[in-house]
Amino acid sequence: MNGEELLWHYQTGRRDFSRTNLSQAEIIQADLPEIDLSRTELDWANLSGTNLTQANLNRADLIHAKLISAKLAGASLKAADLAHSDLSWVNLENAIMTRIDLSDANLKQTNLSGANLTDANLKGANLSGANLTGANLSRADLSDADLTGVDLSGANLSRADLSNANLGGADLTRVNLNKADLSDSNLRKANLYKATLKGANFRNANLRAASLTGAVLKEVSSSLATISELNLPGVNQPSRVDLRSANLSGANLNGVNLQDANLRFALLYKTDLRQASLKSSSLIDVYLRGADLRGANLQNSVLSDINLKGTIMPDGSVHP
Repeated sequence: MNGEELLWHYQTGRRDFSRTNLSQAEIIQADLPEIDLSRTELDWANLSGTNLTQANLNRADLIHAKLISAKLAGASLKAADLAHSDLSWVNLENAIMTRIDLSDANLKQTNLSGANLTDANLKGANLSGANLTGANLSRADLSDADLTGVDLSGANLSRADLSNANLGGADLTRVNLNKADLSDSNLRKANLYKATLKGANFRNANLRAASLTGAVLKEVSSSLATISELNLPGVNQPSRVDLRSANLSGANLNGVNLQDANLRFALLYKTDLRQASLKSSSLIDVYLRGADLRGANLQNSVLSDINLKGTIMPDGSVHP
C-alpha cells in the first residue's frame, strides 16, 4: 500500500492499518488522528507534519523514518523501532514509549513532556533542546546521548544509564536520579537543585559550575541525606553516591552536606564549599586551589596531598 491509498481508505472511515507494508511511503502533513499503525512497516517513510495524535504505533518499524514536526501527543509507541529516525520538533507530549528503540535518533527540540520512556533505548540520540519535563525515563539507556540544554525538571531517571552523556546546561531540578549511572558524563553548568541522587554514580563526571544546592538523598527511613553519602569500596552502604575523580570545578556546593564523603582525586578548583559539611570525609589528593571553604566543617576529615594554594580556609584566611 502506498501513501495515497492509505489516505483514501482513512477518509472512507477505515482506521486499522496494522501490519501494513508502508515502507518508504510519503504521507506528509496528513490528518490521521487515532489511526492504528501497530506492527506496520514504515521504515524510511516520510510522515513529516502529519497529525498522528493518539495513534497506535506499537511495535511499528520506523527505522530511518522522517517525522519532522509531526503531532504524536498521546500516541502509543510501545516497543516501536525508530532507530536513526528524525523526530525533530515533534510533539510527543504524554506519549507511551516504553521499550522503544530511539538509538541514534534525532529528537532535537522535541516535546516529550510527560512521556513514558521506561526502558527506552536512547543511546547516542540527539535530544538537545528537548522538553522532558515530568517524563519517565526509568531504566532508560541514554549513554552517549546529547542532552545539552534539555529541560528534565521533575523527570524520573532512576536507574537510567547516562554514562558519557552530555548534560551541559541541562535543567535537572527535582529530578529523580536514584541509582542512575552518570559516570564520565558532562554536567557542566547543569542545575541539580533538589535532585534526589540515592546511589547515583558520578565517577569521573564533569560538574564544573554545576549547581547542586539542596540536592538530597532520601533514605529508606525517609530521613534526608545529601549527595555526599558515597559508596565506599568494601562498605555496605548502597545508598551512597560516588564522586571519586569528579570534576566539580566552580560548582556551587554552598551548605551541602558532604559528611563521610569519598572525594578522592576530585577536582574542586574554585568550588564554592561555604558552610559545607566535610566531616569525616576523604580528601586525599584533591585539588582545592582557589576554593572557598569559609565556615566549612572539616572535623575528622582525611587531608592528604591537597593543593590549597589560594584557598579560602574555614576561618576566612587565605592559604598561601
